[in-house]
Amino acid sequence: MKKTILSILIIFRIFQCEAQSMQFTFSDSTILPLKPAGLLHGISAIEYIPSKKQWHLASDRGNYFVFDSIQNIRDFDRKSTASLVKNNWSWFESVRYDAMTGNYFYAIENEYKANDENTDTTTWVSVYESFPPTRPNPFYLVPPMPLPADNKGIEAIAVTENGNVWVAPEVGWKGETEVGNDTIHFLKFYRDSHYEQLQTYSYVIDRSGCPYGTVETRGGISEILTVSEDELLVLERCFDEGNGGTNKIKAKLWKVTADGQHLKKDPAPAFDFNAGMKFVPDNLEGMAWWPSENGKRKLVVISDDNPGAKNKQRTQIILLEEKESAVRNK
Repeated sequence: MKKTILSILIIFRIFQCEAQSMQFTFSDSTILPLKPAGLLHGISAIEYIPSKKQWHLASDRGNYFVFDSIQNIRDFDRKSTASLVKNNWSWFESVRYDAMTGNYFYAIENEYKANDENTDTTTWVSVYESFPPTRPNPFYLVPPMPLPADNKGIEAIAVTENGNVWVAPEVGWKGETEVGNDTIHFLKFYRDSHYEQLQTYSYVIDRSGCPYGTVETRGGISEILTVSEDELLVLERCFDEGNGGTNKIKAKLWKVTADGQHLKKDPAPAFDFNAGMKFVPDNLEGMAWWPSENGKRKLVVISDDNPGAKNKQRTQIILLEEKESAVRNK
């Protein structure tokens, strides 16, 4: 009987390891100064370029920052007054670099309705050979299109080692955005075809996390990151607003794998920000791989403290580390 139970437990453990292939644990965090002190505000995009040992950060109000000599996450605050800063009025949501071509990819999200601050009502993904984008007529991976929902455009790009590019809409493309439809689609562009070859992959987004609000009932994908050619990390978050809500951000990180033309989620999140930390996550927007140490993969996530001096939000930088069990099972 004991042998039977032991065999069942071993089989269950093997199945569990295969099914849940990647998990992270909280490693470190820092909170940057309250506005107007410092420069790192409204940050929606972060990328690390190993060959240059550079960090590229960008805001959704046009600021672009480049850092070097970053040894730990607190260095971003120490160096924020001396970094390269340029403003080109692009509302950045994601920045990615392709080491094979040297190209930079930018996701831009403007306003849903024109206003005094921004009359542009489109979202797109563009390709440039330098940073920050300066060419007036870029090559578009996803041409400018109207935002499919209020404050919901394109916020997520991932580039594979082969130079192929994944693009995810925040809540879906036109016709996919509403509660009741939880299937949206990611796009994958292939470098060898000059990005003309395109495949679509279905993905089931969580529409249940923030049910009491108006805009946030749709959920939202704020960033994606490559694990391998056909594996991604997907950061989903929403603001639990409205009567009955917690008035807090809810955020989960999912590992997904291409299964045919579908991106299949692992059985459980790779990390639950509301359960795995001692503080409440803010508006998590940017995500990038941190330089690895001793074979352990680390992940840095940064929040957007949103425009305006009255909200009292502060930029959070969070460092996650891959769990030992996941490292051993690779």
